[in-house]
Amino acid sequence: MSTSKDFSFTNFYQNSVMVMEPLEEFLEFEEGFYEQWGKSLLLGTNFFSDPRGNVINIEFEPNFLLQRQFRAVEQLMGFYDLNDVYYVVSLYCGDRYFRMRLFDLDWTEVVYPGRRNNGLARDPLSSFRFFQAFRVQFIPNTLLIILPEYFQMFCQDKISFNHPVKLYDPLGKKFEIFVDTDEGERMVLFGFCQYVTYYGFVSPCFLHLNYVGNNVFVHRIFSVEGVEIDYSRDLQAGGSNQLEVGSVDCEKILSSYDVRSSSLYLDAKFVKEGLVKGRKNYVLTNGHAQFWNCKIRWTGRSSFECYLTCGWKKYCQENGLVVGDRVRFMVQTDQSNVIQILKI
Repeated sequence: MSTSKDFSFTNFYQNSVMVMEPLEEFLEFEEGFYEQWGKSLLLGTNFFSDPRGNVINIEFEPNFLLQRQFRAVEQLMGFYDLNDVYYVVSLYCGDRYFRMRLFDLDWTEVVYPGRRNNGLARDPLSSFRFFQAFRVQFIPNTLLIILPEYFQMFCQDKISFNHPVKLYDPLGKKFEIFVDTDEGERMVLFGFCQYVTYYGFVSPCFLHLNYVGNNVFVHRIFSVEGVEIDYSRDLQAGGSNQLEVGSVDCEKILSSYDVRSSSLYLDAKFVKEGLVKGRKNYVLTNGHAQFWNCKIRWTGRSSFECYLTCGWKKYCQENGLVVGDRVRFMVQTDQSNVIQILKI
């Protein structure tokens, strides 16, 4: 069984995705990368090597580096014969050494000059380390994270949508969340109810996530001011670094009755394992961080027979659900009153 001890929280979040514009003079490291590695970067000449082995010498100057910036646009545009906007993706290897790749705005990799070829230019997925780490703002009441476009493009086939995603913090606390795509085909991580409760989040914060493979992320949490949180929790107050966090879900193909009526019967197993018997007020949420109040009516004919009523029809109409749509219902097993619904 994997724990966070199997993963490194030191050599963490080493990549930065930067936009290079021909009329600008500087590239700018991502905030998350700079928070993690800014104090380790060395002034003077640094060496950026591309997949063909070409090395570009770039100077880090003190006044600019304090602003996360360094002069590089003219050198890169000239060497690679570029004249448009491109992404520059760097991977920090320590000391003064970086690996580097360049892409146009459609994420097509440039043709690197030179004869040496280690395969990266032909197969961008062969080095997904360039894209496995990222910084995202987490807004607690949304209960989800929209993953960056580049992560989805280069890493989507390395994640199983049929199994939970494990999320570890530096003390070994493990959460189980889920991954899916929303109606806009964006990859989302969802199911953060227990996560929000455990850390007591109220205000937005930033998560530094690093995908290490096998449906596992390790992560660190920072305030909007860039201060890392204290991960320890009072065990007597209910916190436990070994507590397993789970959720219950079920899928349903919507019938004509489901869509047109004001009620929807719920799967009995889902109700038994995920809902609080007798609770009448729930909140429905979609993949776009929107919420609808909803009531549940318990029939009394059996212990776990109930259906969504007031609020369900409005949810269908405002989310464009139609006959034949397959939807997934999910609720955390912490007695949360939030039911997440994703069209799949």
